[in-house]
Amino acid sequence: MANNDSFSMSIKQENTTVPPPAPPRETPTGTPPPREANLADDKNQSLLNLLRSTSLTPQETETCLGSLANVMTSSEDSDDALFQEVISKLSGIELQRMAALLTSKPDDRYFLEMARNKNGSIRLQKLLGKSDDADIFFVAAILRNFFHVMTDEHASHVATQGMRVFGIKKKFAMRDQIISHAALLACDQYGSIALNAIIRDVAFLYCSTGLFDAVASNALLLSNDAYGNIVVQQVLKHCSLHSTRNIGVSLRGHYVELSFTEGGRYIMEKILGRDETGVLVMTELLECGSDELVRLATSEYGHFVVETALKVTRGFLFRGLVNKLKPFLPLLRTSPQSITIAVILESFVTN
Repeated sequence: MANNDSFSMSIKQENTTVPPPAPPRETPTGTPPPREANLADDKNQSLLNLLRSTSLTPQETETCLGSLANVMTSSEDSDDALFQEVISKLSGIELQRMAALLTSKPDDRYFLEMARNKNGSIRLQKLLGKSDDADIFFVAAILRNFFHVMTDEHASHVATQGMRVFGIKKKFAMRDQIISHAALLACDQYGSIALNAIIRDVAFLYCSTGLFDAVASNALLLSNDAYGNIVVQQVLKHCSLHSTRNIGVSLRGHYVELSFTEGGRYIMEKILGRDETGVLVMTELLECGSDELVRLATSEYGHFVVETALKVTRGFLFRGLVNKLKPFLPLLRTSPQSITIAVILESFVTN
């Protein structure tokens, strides 16, 4: 019993003090890393210094061109902001030096690399028209590579923007190249898109007469081309009667064969839409054989041309077409494509 009491007393006498809490962890007091803004400022200033230098070594020139190419083709918002800031700080003479640098290589490889890039094209366009002295270098580079620039998806926008903002002499130099290359450009996917934009935009009225004449003189070739056909349609939509007639005359003898095609059908309808040129198509329809006319009236695309001819034409040409089609009315009633033609003929016979 005594032993138990001694054991209990020894437990009560044990030290029950709780150890003090650990001291709070100290926050590191080292120097924070440089802010991204500082890095951007350094990059900005470095590029500005290179562009402002009047005596770059060959190595510095390559460094500068490489930096410019990276910034101008980058898809990063920070690089777009850097580009905007850099050009906002350049004087006219410095912009001229920049343009000379971008177009300094014999093969224009840096200029073309940027122009053919989506972001590079957008940023190059922002440089055009800021300085007439700088534009001298840009227009020269475009003219040296004209066909390749105009047939590129992105570079073509650089050329057309230049044609909007360049001085008058430079615009006319570009216009002359557009006219001389019109047929080749019209038959190219991106070249035709560029031409269509020029045809539609009033900013390019100084090109209209020469371009419309070039398209008219090549109308047959272009009408049979998938891309060129659209260019002919655009000209017919926006041009004067003079150009419409020129196109009509160029296509004379081919109206019926073109009417069998999807694109040709639209061209014929536009020519039929004007009294002065519609007579050309109507005359050829009346001169073709009856079998061919019926085949046209019941074809997938040709029936639209015959319908339009019956709707927009009056007088002896209209009566001549009705009389030529009337013997085939039973056949025209049975063809899904020529039902509307049959209705028009029946209406005329009834009246």
